[in-house]
Amino acid sequence: MLEMIKEAEWELLNYPEWSTSYKVKRRVKMLLGKDVEPYDKFNWPNGLLAKGLADYYKRHKNSDEAREILDCFKVYYDTWLRKSQRMYYLDDVFSGMALIDLHQSLKDERYKQALDEIVNYLYHHERDASGSFFYRPTQSNHYIFADGIGLVCPFLCKYGSTYGDKNAINLAAIQIQNFIRFGMDDKTGLPYHGYEYEHGIKYGIIGWGRAVGWLMIGMAESLACMDKSGKDYEFIKQAYRHLVDKVEAYQLENGLYSWQLGAREGPVDTSATAMILYAIALSLETKVLIDIHRSRMIRGRDALRKLVNKGKIGNCLAECLGFSMYPQNYGAYPWSLGPALSLFVLTEKV
Repeated sequence: MLEMIKEAEWELLNYPEWSTSYKVKRRVKMLLGKDVEPYDKFNWPNGLLAKGLADYYKRHKNSDEAREILDCFKVYYDTWLRKSQRMYYLDDVFSGMALIDLHQSLKDERYKQALDEIVNYLYHHERDASGSFFYRPTQSNHYIFADGIGLVCPFLCKYGSTYGDKNAINLAAIQIQNFIRFGMDDKTGLPYHGYEYEHGIKYGIIGWGRAVGWLMIGMAESLACMDKSGKDYEFIKQAYRHLVDKVEAYQLENGLYSWQLGAREGPVDTSATAMILYAIALSLETKVLIDIHRSRMIRGRDALRKLVNKGKIGNCLAECLGFSMYPQNYGAYPWSLGPALSLFVLTEKV
């Protein structure tokens, strides 16, 4: 695991790396007045890495590795603070998860102010008539993505429970309940990649592995922070348990999950596997799930461990480009390393 920590620290501070040719092309587009993607190093891949490192830090606070993680976080978050804490997309919100841990550890009010800005960004983010966040408000669509549940709801619930903001938790509950109502496939019980509320249309393939992972992380992390006596908690818990039962039926004999859960003869995807198993492991720890799910989780975790090579985990599906746009390129990416690290830390003694 120590190799994974070193790799995650390096990637947190250096991902993504842009080539000179990319920078030149980007500059030309800007001169021509065309839209270009921002240089965003506070994005979801970095957030997943930070989350994995934060999970290790919280359980090993007196270790040399924990002190190194703290130093790494200071560089990562202070760099963002110097750049005016710009929030480009919903994708950036997930980096707030580890920032809460950093603030709780150091009590530096700069970090609390930054967290307040993230939650304020969400409070003012454009939504549909049901209250769900548009994934990309500037685009000519009103799509709601499963990814958004995992990117946003864990932060809202952790922020709300840490700082006593019930509005944040309620906002997260709305996102999750809406996706359960409008984004699921009735026949399989698995999620579509997304939907549009206004016209009642669902988009993307059913059971794309990483969408399933994002949805499960969003629900598991949120349930861990919610008031167990509330009606929202019970509704989401029952829906989550139902989803876990459906998902586990697609686990391969080797313990992993395919890039698309129903494509049992297709390539495995270590990012989907790590995200799904981490959510299950967390829900076992918080007693949302009963112990019957543990053996499947352990089998998958052990299979993932065998794929670790020099701190990286390969067989990870490349970045999605949109609904039904899943390039079949596989390698080692932050979105397999981050959740796998969280999984391994959480189950160290299992």
